[in-house]
Amino acid sequence: MQYPDAMILVYAKAPVAGQVNTRLIPDIGVETATALHTELLERRLQQLAEAALCHITLMCAPDTTHDFFQQCRQRYGVALAPQVGDDLGRRMQQGATRALETCEHCIIVGTDAPALGMDAIEQAIVALQQDTDVVFVPAEDGGYVLIGLNRVYDCLFENIPWGTDSVLQQSRQRLAENAIGFRELACSWDIDRPADYQRYLRMKAAGKRQ
Repeated sequence: MQYPDAMILVYAKAPVAGQVNTRLIPDIGVETATALHTELLERRLQQLAEAALCHITLMCAPDTTHDFFQQCRQRYGVALAPQVGDDLGRRMQQGATRALETCEHCIIVGTDAPALGMDAIEQAIVALQQDTDVVFVPAEDGGYVLIGLNRVYDCLFENIPWGTDSVLQQSRQRLAENAIGFRELACSWDIDRPADYQRYLRMKAAGKRQ
């Protein structure tokens, strides 16, 4: 483990048909949407386990009891914890607060940003160690695919319009208003629309050819 003072929180829903990748279902169907969710989650956990950068906790919704989560714990050696809160902000706030009780640095990611590489995640950890209390990897759609923290700033998690194209801009504004420094790494993308799904398929195909 290269960074024992850091923890990565991976936020994920249980792969229940009809409840994951719901925006994609009209175009790719329930079965494909569910399989995609499972594939992306396993891909992320495998990458993290192989890199062995730091502690890994899978933040499970609605709770940790789903068989798939238990299989992930055994297969990838991750800890499991339930997501707690009535919206994404509260769930991230609670998870980060708990993580920072035992670690110095907390990285939060989801599972739907397949282009987010381990190099970017490591850069975020190093940035937290060196020169900033907050770090983002912006998403092309106006949100972010990673946030890293040394402290929990409530302004980053309360009354943010999650799922819109103004998430990162409002987060920047909140930090500026409170004179909190932050750093942004190179932009990435996530899978929200059918075009993103096709982009992922092309990325996978290119990887197989290499």
